[in-house]
Amino acid sequence: MRFLRLGAAGLRGEVGTALTHQLAIRYASALGTWVSVTQKKKAPVIGVAMDTRISSGMLKSAVFSGLMSCGCSIVDFGVTPSPVFHFGVKKLKLDGGVLIGAGHHPAGWNALVGLSASGACLTASESQEMLEIYHGNVFNTAAWNECGTIKQAPETVVFDYVDDLFSSVDIDLIRSRNFRIVTDFCNGSGSVVFNRIARKANLDAVVINDLLSGELPHDPEPRPRTSAQVKAIMKPLKADAGFVFSSDVGRVALVSDTCETLSEEYTFPLVAENILSGTGPGKIIATNTCSTRTLDQVVARHCGKVCKGMTGETYTIDLMKEKNAVLCGDGSGGTALSSSGASGFDGFGSMMQILELMARREASLSALASMLPRYHIVKRTIPCRSVHVYAATDKLIKLFPDAKFSNLDGLRFDWEDGWVHIRPSRTEPSLRMILEWKTRAVAEEKAMNIISMVERVVGE
Repeated sequence: MRFLRLGAAGLRGEVGTALTHQLAIRYASALGTWVSVTQKKKAPVIGVAMDTRISSGMLKSAVFSGLMSCGCSIVDFGVTPSPVFHFGVKKLKLDGGVLIGAGHHPAGWNALVGLSASGACLTASESQEMLEIYHGNVFNTAAWNECGTIKQAPETVVFDYVDDLFSSVDIDLIRSRNFRIVTDFCNGSGSVVFNRIARKANLDAVVINDLLSGELPHDPEPRPRTSAQVKAIMKPLKADAGFVFSSDVGRVALVSDTCETLSEEYTFPLVAENILSGTGPGKIIATNTCSTRTLDQVVARHCGKVCKGMTGETYTIDLMKEKNAVLCGDGSGGTALSSSGASGFDGFGSMMQILELMARREASLSALASMLPRYHIVKRTIPCRSVHVYAATDKLIKLFPDAKFSNLDGLRFDWEDGWVHIRPSRTEPSLRMILEWKTRAVAEEKAMNIISMVERVVGE
């Protein structure tokens, strides 16, 4: 099976077997042509950044070729965390960007993600326009003396990003606490920027998996199961908190001072707790249809409102802007602040908000986590060929006649004591299932039963 996906989340898949240099050139050519047409510029300037994956250098060369052949000039950011790149495209007033990196996907995967001049991923309508050009396979062609040029992004982008990051928190309060933390960057791009953050925030930081080698030491998706290395050294180091980042720093999971590996679902509620504590009632939080009920209860406690939309970083950020929300995020451990004009999920931003909450409350991370309403979430991926996905979801609607049903994004079934959400993956040939219940035993039992039912339906 060729694992290739093309859509609002960009072009992504297994490199070599699905995602090839030919497709990368085509995607970059389509993006360059789209930017030129929509902005009415003959020679747009496009930023390009990449993560540390072994295949990223090859794809970067292909992207350069595609963009320059259309007459686009390039600002090369090199290895850069995704939140810094989102910020940099907007800060430098570029006409667009291409982010090369697969974030939480396995090592063999990679992706090309197009950005608009705002620094954000393309909206659904922008993506549709660009994909029409991609599928039409007719691109701008520059004359021999009009091919684009390449220059390096200025170092000041990182300095400005860190200043912007600190502007959303009480940085002096954080500095006064001299927190000892452990960070795991999964040998991704985070370590390129983190030393400056740690130094300026007076963090006593122990950093692991910070090699820019392209070899991922573990699954790059921040989850309790990928937090074992951080957990192992928390107690000997007497650390206040541990932060496990995705390889592109969009997402982060937490390890408490008591060595508890917290579900990635708790990152967003803790950030929301900090943001809403400093604002008045009536504030809006934007998320998707499958985030934990913990978030709903945190927001309700502060007399706020939760607006829910489709799953995916792009959709969530668009919803934040549409609803004028103060914060958005989801259960993957990703958040973005409206006050900072964030154009993408920012793991560093989440980290700073949580450190500020610890400092303001003079409380440990474990104490803050214990105050959250706790539910038990089970997440599963069920392999399903694309041609069978939608037929399967039609059959699944009939499985739970006693539940409250929503099809806003996939299928969600709610009961008084729990819920289950099933939707087709937008990046893999599979169904995503998330289930949440009050007790772990019931959650696991429900998950097994529902998975059996789903697999039976998928197999029919």
